[in-house]
Amino acid sequence: MSVCFGQLTLTHDGIIREYYVSYPDSATEPCPLVINMHGFGSNALEQLYYSEMDNVALGMNIAVVYPEGISNAWNVGAIWNISNANDIGFISALIDSVADDFNIDLDRVYACGMSNGGYMAYELACELSDKIAAFGSVTGNFMLNSDQTCDADRDIPFIHLHGTDDLTVPYTYSWDWSMYVGESIDYWRGVNNLEYELIEVLPDTDASDNTTVEKYTYYSTSSSTQFVHFKVIGGGHQWFGSSISDLDWVINSLGYSNHEINTNTELIDFFMNYRLSDFLSTDEIADVLPTDFILHQNYPNPFNPETTIRYELPEYSFVNIIIYDMLGKEVKVLVSGEQAIGKHEVKWNGTNKLGHSVSAGVYFYTVSAGDKVQTGKMILLK
Repeated sequence: MSVCFGQLTLTHDGIIREYYVSYPDSATEPCPLVINMHGFGSNALEQLYYSEMDNVALGMNIAVVYPEGISNAWNVGAIWNISNANDIGFISALIDSVADDFNIDLDRVYACGMSNGGYMAYELACELSDKIAAFGSVTGNFMLNSDQTCDADRDIPFIHLHGTDDLTVPYTYSWDWSMYVGESIDYWRGVNNLEYELIEVLPDTDASDNTTVEKYTYYSTSSSTQFVHFKVIGGGHQWFGSSISDLDWVINSLGYSNHEINTNTELIDFFMNYRLSDFLSTDEIADVLPTDFILHQNYPNPFNPETTIRYELPEYSFVNIIIYDMLGKEVKVLVSGEQAIGKHEVKWNGTNKLGHSVSAGVYFYTVSAGDKVQTGKMILLK
């Protein structure tokens, strides 16, 4: 279940762009965010239902945003392109928009997609690595265009799942001049200096799905960055593990799915190993993550019955937020614990530590993070 699920919009380059956000109802701290992009000819809602990512992500207090491409496509510079939209700029604006409306940990933003959306994930790895920590492609290839800037100034963690019997985006060759799987692996191994290879054959726990899985992990002893590839032998153009992928008409259209792996679990488990701050300095991510401890004025103020206190942390800190009355008596502790770098917020509903409503008047909120302390004043109306 999510706190918010619905169609949202933002305007980018004069175009109204649509997206859907699923936000976990049990979140008490800023949530990681996964951008999940649809395939060619599909749309955001179809990707939400087909991938079933919410089933895994929300229970882990991870938010998911499903953006909509122009004309049901993403502009990745392929010969079959039908969109000229600036989708890199749109995804950048999307991250900002979601973070403005929801409590998002901007240190843990990730991007993945199906087919054309997987191409787009590779595009973002080249062009938006200052805002996204790690990337994933499901049945999508890497289109390295002549006018594309692939920033190799930081390591790029990547996970790629692909079926060997994929007839839409072939596994061992390319019909659109993109890099097929083997070429993508070689390219990103070079970018990340991953000199070692580990091959695992996963147990075939369900012979009836007509597929098996090999996992390839490319790594270095000097870095935590990996390129992980799940090779689904006999697998088709599928989001492996989705219940919809097992429907007869889907198999007839896209090929076999697989039951040894769940695409959502593999993507999210991989993503959670990485943070943006693992790769960029505070100066490099100054426009994305806070560089100073900032306490904002609560809003609304005056308020009745509830107000929100927003603050920004430049580093991991032990945070205390305490409400005091005019006499300096402690009314309620709102937060006491470790919190991540990023933008945070907490609500106060005008009750004391016993859950009883307090009287109208002036109250103070003190936020301490490490050795930093700031105080704000608010007015409760009745």
